[in-house]
Amino acid sequence: MTRDEVETRVHSVLALVLKLPAPPHAPVLRADVPAWDSLSHIEVLYAVEESLGLTFSPEEMATLDGSAAIVTAAERHLAA
Repeated sequence: MTRDEVETRVHSVLALVLKLPAPPHAPVLRADVPAWDSLSHIEVLYAVEESLGLTFSPEEMATLDGSAAIVTAAERHLAA
């Protein structure tokens, strides 16, 4: 899976879970989206895990503060 494909899936999950009007085309930071609270953070990450068939560790989840970080971590898992 290419980075663009991973990024597209992550952005689609963000749009769905956070109820954004459309999948974003630029990186999204958790701090910039009021709806991205601690509960929705877990929902986003679980949805990404399900969509891509991978599992983030609890320690890793705490560091994923935006779409770019999620994409990079997902790529690392998919490459392993």
